[in-house]
Amino acid sequence: MTQPLLDVRDLAVQFKTLDGLVHAVDGVSFTVAKGEILGVVGESGSGKSVSAMSMLGLIPQPPGRIAAGSVLFEGTDLLRASKRRMRQIRGEQIGMIFQDPMTALNPVMRVGKQIAEAIRTHHRRTSADAALERAVELLRLVGVPQPEARVQQYPHQFSGGMRQRAMIAMAIANDPSLLIADEPTTALDVTIQAQVLDMLRRAQAETGAATIFITHDLGVVAELAERVIVMYAGRIMESGAVRTIFANPRHPYTVGLLKSLPSLKRDSQILTPIPGNPPNLLQPIQGCPFQPRCEIGRDREVCSTTRPPLADVAPGHASACHFSDELGSAAPAAASTGVTS
Repeated sequence: MTQPLLDVRDLAVQFKTLDGLVHAVDGVSFTVAKGEILGVVGESGSGKSVSAMSMLGLIPQPPGRIAAGSVLFEGTDLLRASKRRMRQIRGEQIGMIFQDPMTALNPVMRVGKQIAEAIRTHHRRTSADAALERAVELLRLVGVPQPEARVQQYPHQFSGGMRQRAMIAMAIANDPSLLIADEPTTALDVTIQAQVLDMLRRAQAETGAATIFITHDLGVVAELAERVIVMYAGRIMESGAVRTIFANPRHPYTVGLLKSLPSLKRDSQILTPIPGNPPNLLQPIQGCPFQPRCEIGRDREVCSTTRPPLADVAPGHASACHFSDELGSAAPAAASTGVTS
């Protein structure tokens, strides 16, 4: 069997606050194959971004703490690698595209110089002129107009969409084997979002890199990813191929997410929200974290007392639900995203 590029096992991340210990990520396990595009979806606070940031050693410690787990990347456990080794891996073997480029880019440094610096940090023999020429090529690749002039500009002189393209250019500058995109289209309008997604597809094709795409937008997942994991309250609720998850979800939370989407096939304009609120992560959750909001498990004792394992319900399709066999097909909901079974 081919070894995965990335193998995350039982990752647990906690944050110490004045109110107590927040269990932000609780036993997350997944793999990413070479060249694969994996979508990670869930509400705000579900642990999507914290999982990615902790893998790269980017959470502040303290107050953050990686309580358990391992993250194997091409044979190296990132959680136990030295700071020097992590600096080598970040930017060269793993590229990161952040949600807000205005906070990720240096506001007082020219964009071209920032991209060139990312190149020269990992390739010290590259001259400044050669690195700047490469920066121009990268900006052209991601669709920034007049890249020869743009490399001399500052981030505030770029539009939001162009800043995100510059972040993509920087992330792929060293041909990484893994890209992590943390909600890179959240603050963009629909037209610019579509352009950035197209740029991400081109960047992935250019580098052949595996990609982890973190988002709360199921429509984006349907358009971009091949496989998806659904997170809630720091845990994985369901995982599988995008078409399978959208056509036949086997966890009540995934069903709720799909029902809350607008559909071209439904006459009613009223969306169906998920009732209730996410749990308080200051307290350890013994059973299923979705149990208080779940239609099929609300009154069942096992759901509140026993943690459901993430178990296979079909080949390549896993669900963390005690009663996943009771869920019917949600194919009509999937129609709104353009995914078909």
